[in-house]
Amino acid sequence: MTFGVLTRGELSWLQLKPGLDLARLMPDLSEKQRGLDVVILHRLILERCLGINEEAVKKESYIRYVREREEAIDGVRSGNAQVAFLLNSTRLDQMRDIAYEGNVMPQKSTDFYPKVLSGLTMYSME
Repeated sequence: MTFGVLTRGELSWLQLKPGLDLARLMPDLSEKQRGLDVVILHRLILERCLGINEEAVKKESYIRYVREREEAIDGVRSGNAQVAFLLNSTRLDQMRDIAYEGNVMPQKSTDFYPKVLSGLTMYSME
């Protein structure tokens, strides 16, 4: 698992150490949940390294989520952000597997685009 980390216009890469025991670090999560990039970011980087707790993440006190990579990069380059973390998107099979386990997805991990136009099939067009 690799993350892009942009600070002051310089892109670096973070990679988990081989053999890191994620089960010991996050025993409350299933193996499939621990395999999500967003979980690694939230639990290990934001919480453990930066001290940003779950409540602050929910309130988006110190963080802002953006969908587009260029928007995140521009935020750091313009000085509006100190750091940008670039993650792999959650795959549909990951979401399916976690749902089949009866577990929930973490905040912001299911922000898929384009959005399904479900209203067209649920409402009469008369």
